[in-house]
Amino acid sequence: MARGRPALSCWLAALAGGIAGWSTPAHAQGAPPAAPEAWVRYAEGATAAIARWLDADDPAAVRLHAYLDQHGSVDGSRATPLVVKIWLHADGTVARIDFTPFALAQANEDLRAVIVGRRLPGRPPKGMAQPIRLEIVPEPVEASDPAGPSEAPR
Repeated sequence: MARGRPALSCWLAALAGGIAGWSTPAHAQGAPPAAPEAWVRYAEGATAAIARWLDADDPAAVRLHAYLDQHGSVDGSRATPLVVKIWLHADGTVARIDFTPFALAQANEDLRAVIVGRRLPGRPPKGMAQPIRLEIVPEPVEASDPAGPSEAPR
């Protein structure tokens, strides 16, 4: 990750799109059964790989970070998570993604460039529900970060 640039935190929104609702505690009345362990493990691995792609120093990832830095929350709290739905080919290559578009077309292109067409480690488990849903949240730059926002004048 580039120095002074906040990490993009990725985590599973509800494990996977087809698994959404599957993550509800099994003890809840009317809750569907838990997602198969193989699906959960694969989704966790996919999340880790995509987080690395988003934190890479390639031009599209750097531009995406800059856009998210500029359009994050005003008060320094966490920005609104971006939900990204990811569909995979049988070999684990990202076939397509869906997300609420950004106002800037270049940011939309950059997010696609960072993710679409890249291969995740391993093949998705047979019968795994798709899309995989991720929440991407830009972490605010820490005030102590030398490349972060400067302190207000005294």
